[in-house]
Amino acid sequence: MITGTEYAPLWCKSNYSFLEGASHPDELVEEAHSLGVRALALTDRDGVYGVVRAHTKARELGLKLIVGAQMTLEDSSQLVLLATSRRGYGNLCQLITVGRRRSAKGQSRVRWIEVCEHATDLLALWGGDGSLLGGEPEPDLVAERLKSAFGERLYAMLVRHRRAEEVAIERRLRQRAQRYGIATVAANEVLYHHKGRRPLQDILSCVREKVPLALAGRRIKPNDEHDLKAPYTFQSLFADDPRSLARTLEIAEACQFSLDQLHYRYPSERLPDGSTSAQWLRRLTFEGALERYPEGIPDDVVRQLEKELGLIEELDYCGYFLTMHEIVGFCRAERILCQGRGSAANSAVCYCLGLTAVDPVRMGLLFERFISRERAEPPDIDLDIEHERREEVIQFVYQKYGRTHAAMVANVIRYRPKSAVRDVGKALGIPETAVDRVARLLNRYDSVEAEVLEQGGLGRDHTAHQHLLRLANELLDFPRHLSIHPGGFLLGHEPVSQIVPIENATMPGRTVIQWDKDDLEELNLFKVDLLGLGALTMLHRIFDLLKAQRSIRLAMATLPANDEPTYEMIRRADT
Repeated sequence: MITGTEYAPLWCKSNYSFLEGASHPDELVEEAHSLGVRALALTDRDGVYGVVRAHTKARELGLKLIVGAQMTLEDSSQLVLLATSRRGYGNLCQLITVGRRRSAKGQSRVRWIEVCEHATDLLALWGGDGSLLGGEPEPDLVAERLKSAFGERLYAMLVRHRRAEEVAIERRLRQRAQRYGIATVAANEVLYHHKGRRPLQDILSCVREKVPLALAGRRIKPNDEHDLKAPYTFQSLFADDPRSLARTLEIAEACQFSLDQLHYRYPSERLPDGSTSAQWLRRLTFEGALERYPEGIPDDVVRQLEKELGLIEELDYCGYFLTMHEIVGFCRAERILCQGRGSAANSAVCYCLGLTAVDPVRMGLLFERFISRERAEPPDIDLDIEHERREEVIQFVYQKYGRTHAAMVANVIRYRPKSAVRDVGKALGIPETAVDRVARLLNRYDSVEAEVLEQGGLGRDHTAHQHLLRLANELLDFPRHLSIHPGGFLLGHEPVSQIVPIENATMPGRTVIQWDKDDLEELNLFKVDLLGLGALTMLHRIFDLLKAQRSIRLAMATLPANDEPTYEMIRRADT
């Protein structure tokens, strides 16, 4: 229960509102905790990219994290949505997916009718810069639709950043809220956790708008009132409207969703004869064991298989192994060489399913390095695929599970010293040739050093160069844009877009989720890694040559384990 004289900031954007917010998600959470704020909403623009990092820090500090997003509408206006339940969060993710999938990479547009169709268990805050409620013309039709869809979960958001023009906008917004029967709630648009980040937010705005700071004009914020405010500061700001202030806590109390409620189920295949996943996995495993050991399955192998299958069923990992078996089966059918790598080689089940080619029982490998009841971490099977044919396998996965149930994992491209210097230097109006000269010197540095600026011809005394040094270092590790993991897939029994939004990748035919591999690991979500390996392409060609020239049939699992001429060649370093 949230009580007392505090408030809940309900419109906070982190640096995962790419090139807009100027604080990391965990910085916002830490600052809120230090200020005595007990609940905070993370509402990044058209996405939930940073919510796992905020969730992790909030859980550590005991702060309530409200999950939401600022949606961009078809008319370029905005609406803030907050999830009140697991179902509401699923609706939010699906709505973001709709907007992202129809748009070019980095953009999103949803229609008002789509917002209304996904309104269940979502709470809407309507107001702020760029909203229709405080602008012109009268938004009667939109108001009617929103009121019908959200009912009492629709609020008129009063925002104050101590700007003169906000007075008239607020007056108009209050009049309309009264006419439409919408309750008001107090807010400010939080873009950084303290005022010291305002200069960096200006730079980010210039990078986003592709203009130098000197010419930015109204494209940057006019003051530093977009910080995360202490309760007493926010209460003073809305001292004339205690009811709108109190509603921030009412809304925080109504939002009961947490990422801890994501109960992920790995997709189970359509199994024959009404078999369960565990039964079918057992059958496939022992059929594979008969192929691996045609003269009879050794007793120690049977014991190991029984041990592994028992733990896999107990931890509900059967679907994962069945999926990997199916992918490997596709590769075999299409004569695509593949090979499981890493700790999966410690598993007799993986060996018998054909996922790996090394007999772990004969080698005395420890299965617990792969799966352990104590660690309770999902298994991770990285599948290497001959690099020239990997895209065939990726498209097979999309075709098998569909775009709704399969998407590739994101890779967040972050600022490093060179890219930070280039973007900050351009925003500050420093000559491009000088910035490029400095950037070339930064290859061996983890940060932007003053001596590098001097070596590049930028002296210590020039104010712009000092700003470059400070801002570029502040910008390090900020998200720059979203890319794609080399081969990681998230697959879901339910649509993936109910777990995390899906958007278009730059590469045609690819779709990507808004979380990276670290986010998935934090939430214990499975991912399938399909990685390209040039060495397998070479091996495939060698196998084909041996078959054609000497009628020798070899595969990964049948390579001689004790070929003395080969080891003699390696000892001579003749490789």
